[in-house]
Amino acid sequence: MRNIIIFGFVLALASCAMPAEEVKGVGFFTPLPEETFITGSDEITEIWTNYLDAHNNGDIEAIKSMSADSIYILGPDGTEIRTKEEQAGLLEGWFADANPKWDAYWAMPYESVPGGAEWIIAGHRVTETIEGEEKVTLQMIDAEIKDGKVERFFVYAATPPTREEAAEE
Repeated sequence: MRNIIIFGFVLALASCAMPAEEVKGVGFFTPLPEETFITGSDEITEIWTNYLDAHNNGDIEAIKSMSADSIYILGPDGTEIRTKEEQAGLLEGWFADANPKWDAYWAMPYESVPGGAEWIIAGHRVTETIEGEEKVTLQMIDAEIKDGKVERFFVYAATPPTREEAAEE
Protein backbone atom coordinates (compact mmCIF):
# COMPACT_ATOMS: atom_id res chain seq x y z
CA MET A 1 0.00 0.00 0.00
CA ARG A 2 2.84 2.34 0.90
CA ASN A 3 4.40 1.75 -2.55
CA ILE A 4 1.13 2.68 -4.26
CA ILE A 5 0.97 5.96 -2.31
CA ILE A 6 4.61 6.75 -3.14
CA PHE A 7 4.01 5.85 -6.81
CA GLY A 8 0.93 8.14 -6.91
CA PHE A 9 2.90 10.97 -5.31
CA VAL A 10 5.81 10.57 -7.78
CA LEU A 11 3.36 10.42 -10.72
CA ALA A 12 1.58 13.58 -9.55
CA LEU A 13 4.90 15.37 -9.08
CA ALA A 14 6.14 14.29 -12.50
CA SER A 15 2.97 15.46 -14.21
CA CYS A 16 3.41 18.94 -12.67
CA ALA A 17 6.92 19.11 -14.09
CA MET A 18 5.78 18.31 -17.63
CA PRO A 19 5.98 21.30 -19.97
CA ALA A 20 2.65 22.71 -21.13
CA GLU A 21 1.67 21.64 -24.61
CA GLU A 22 1.88 24.43 -27.17
CA VAL A 23 -1.56 25.58 -28.33
CA LYS A 24 -1.99 25.01 -32.02
CA GLY A 25 -4.65 26.83 -33.92
CA VAL A 26 -6.16 26.47 -37.36
CA GLY A 27 -6.41 28.66 -40.43
CA PHE A 28 -4.07 31.34 -41.68
CA PHE A 29 -3.60 35.08 -42.04
CA THR A 30 -1.33 36.00 -44.95
CA PRO A 31 0.24 39.16 -43.40
CA LEU A 32 1.26 37.15 -40.29
CA PRO A 33 2.10 33.63 -41.52
CA GLU A 34 2.73 32.32 -37.97
CA GLU A 35 -0.77 33.32 -36.79
CA THR A 36 -3.50 30.71 -36.46
CA PHE A 37 -6.80 30.78 -34.60
CA ILE A 38 -8.62 29.02 -31.78
CA THR A 39 -12.13 29.33 -30.38
CA GLY A 40 -12.47 32.46 -28.26
CA SER A 41 -14.38 33.32 -25.12
CA ASP A 42 -18.12 33.89 -24.92
CA GLU A 43 -17.25 37.07 -23.00
CA ILE A 44 -16.39 38.48 -26.43
CA THR A 45 -19.78 37.35 -27.74
CA GLU A 46 -21.44 39.11 -24.81
CA ILE A 47 -19.56 42.35 -25.54
CA TRP A 48 -20.70 42.23 -29.18
CA THR A 49 -24.30 41.38 -28.21
CA ASN A 50 -24.38 44.34 -25.81
CA TYR A 51 -22.95 46.54 -28.57
CA LEU A 52 -25.79 45.49 -30.89
CA ASP A 53 -28.35 46.11 -28.12
CA ALA A 54 -27.03 49.67 -27.74
CA HIS A 55 -27.38 50.14 -31.51
CA ASN A 56 -30.93 48.74 -31.49
CA ASN A 57 -31.80 51.14 -28.66
CA GLY A 58 -30.23 54.10 -30.49
CA ASP A 59 -28.06 54.72 -27.42
CA ILE A 60 -25.16 56.73 -28.84
CA GLU A 61 -23.56 57.29 -25.41
CA ALA A 62 -23.57 53.55 -24.65
CA ILE A 63 -22.06 52.84 -28.07
CA LYS A 64 -19.34 55.42 -27.47
CA SER A 65 -18.59 53.92 -24.05
CA MET A 66 -18.10 50.48 -25.66
CA SER A 67 -15.96 51.78 -28.54
CA ALA A 68 -12.23 52.43 -28.40
CA ASP A 69 -11.34 56.13 -28.77
CA SER A 70 -9.59 55.43 -32.06
CA ILE A 71 -12.08 52.83 -33.31
CA TYR A 72 -11.60 51.86 -36.94
CA ILE A 73 -14.60 50.81 -39.02
CA LEU A 74 -14.55 49.83 -42.67
CA GLY A 75 -18.07 49.89 -44.06
CA PRO A 76 -19.32 47.73 -46.92
CA ASP A 77 -19.12 50.69 -49.31
CA GLY A 78 -15.51 51.47 -48.37
CA THR A 79 -16.38 54.25 -45.91
CA GLU A 80 -13.79 54.49 -43.14
CA ILE A 81 -14.46 55.71 -39.60
CA ARG A 82 -11.43 56.44 -37.42
CA THR A 83 -12.82 57.81 -34.14
CA LYS A 84 -15.82 57.18 -31.94
CA GLU A 85 -16.90 60.79 -32.52
CA GLU A 86 -17.04 60.16 -36.29
CA GLN A 87 -18.94 56.96 -35.57
CA ALA A 88 -21.43 58.82 -33.34
CA GLY A 89 -22.07 61.41 -36.06
CA LEU A 90 -22.71 58.77 -38.70
CA LEU A 91 -24.98 56.76 -36.40
CA GLU A 92 -27.04 59.80 -35.33
CA GLY A 93 -27.94 60.47 -38.95
CA TRP A 94 -28.55 56.81 -39.77
CA PHE A 95 -30.73 56.26 -36.69
CA ALA A 96 -32.84 59.34 -37.57
CA ASP A 97 -33.16 58.47 -41.28
CA ALA A 98 -33.62 54.69 -41.23
CA ASN A 99 -34.08 53.39 -37.66
CA PRO A 100 -31.86 50.35 -38.34
CA LYS A 101 -32.32 47.23 -36.20
CA TRP A 102 -29.81 44.40 -35.93
CA ASP A 103 -30.81 40.77 -35.46
CA ALA A 104 -27.76 38.55 -35.01
CA TYR A 105 -28.25 35.04 -36.38
CA TRP A 106 -24.77 33.62 -35.70
CA ALA A 107 -21.54 34.59 -33.99
CA MET A 108 -18.22 32.96 -33.22
CA PRO A 109 -15.52 34.48 -31.04
CA TYR A 110 -11.96 33.54 -31.90
CA GLU A 111 -8.44 34.29 -30.71
CA SER A 112 -5.20 34.55 -32.63
CA VAL A 113 -2.30 32.29 -31.64
CA PRO A 114 0.34 33.24 -30.62
CA GLY A 115 -0.68 36.94 -30.78
CA GLY A 116 -3.66 36.68 -28.42
CA ALA A 117 -5.89 39.19 -30.27
CA GLU A 118 -9.59 38.56 -29.56
CA TRP A 119 -12.05 38.75 -32.43
CA ILE A 120 -15.63 37.88 -33.25
CA ILE A 121 -17.16 37.11 -36.60
CA ALA A 122 -20.94 37.42 -36.74
CA GLY A 123 -23.87 37.55 -39.12
CA HIS A 124 -26.73 40.01 -38.75
CA ARG A 125 -29.99 40.73 -40.48
CA VAL A 126 -30.29 44.54 -40.53
CA THR A 127 -33.73 46.01 -41.13
CA GLU A 128 -34.03 49.70 -42.04
CA THR A 129 -37.30 51.59 -42.39
CA ILE A 130 -37.03 54.33 -45.00
CA GLU A 131 -40.15 56.37 -45.85
CA GLY A 132 -42.32 53.58 -44.44
CA GLU A 133 -40.67 50.84 -46.49
CA GLU A 134 -38.57 48.11 -44.89
CA LYS A 135 -35.25 47.20 -46.45
CA VAL A 136 -33.28 44.17 -45.26
CA THR A 137 -29.53 43.75 -45.60
CA LEU A 138 -27.50 40.78 -44.49
CA GLN A 139 -24.25 41.84 -42.82
CA MET A 140 -21.23 39.95 -41.68
CA ILE A 141 -18.74 41.63 -39.40
CA ASP A 142 -15.27 40.76 -38.26
CA ALA A 143 -14.52 42.74 -35.09
CA GLU A 144 -11.52 42.97 -32.80
CA ILE A 145 -12.27 43.43 -29.10
CA LYS A 146 -9.39 44.83 -27.05
CA ASP A 147 -9.47 45.57 -23.31
CA GLY A 148 -13.26 45.09 -23.33
CA LYS A 149 -13.84 47.69 -26.08
CA VAL A 150 -14.66 47.38 -29.76
CA GLU A 151 -11.32 48.32 -31.34
CA ARG A 152 -12.13 47.85 -35.01
CA PHE A 153 -14.47 46.04 -37.33
CA PHE A 154 -15.07 45.35 -40.97
CA VAL A 155 -18.60 45.13 -42.41
CA TYR A 156 -19.55 43.05 -45.45
CA ALA A 157 -23.09 43.29 -46.81
CA ALA A 158 -25.45 41.62 -49.25
CA THR A 159 -29.07 42.24 -50.14
CA PRO A 160 -31.13 39.06 -49.99
CA PRO A 161 -33.73 38.43 -52.68
CA THR A 162 -37.27 39.50 -51.85
CA ARG A 163 -39.80 36.76 -51.16
CA GLU A 164 -41.29 37.36 -54.60
CA GLU A 165 -37.86 37.02 -56.26
CA ALA A 166 -37.08 33.89 -54.25
CA ALA A 167 -40.47 32.34 -55.20
CA GLU A 168 -39.78 32.96 -58.90
CA GLU A 169 -36.52 31.01 -58.77
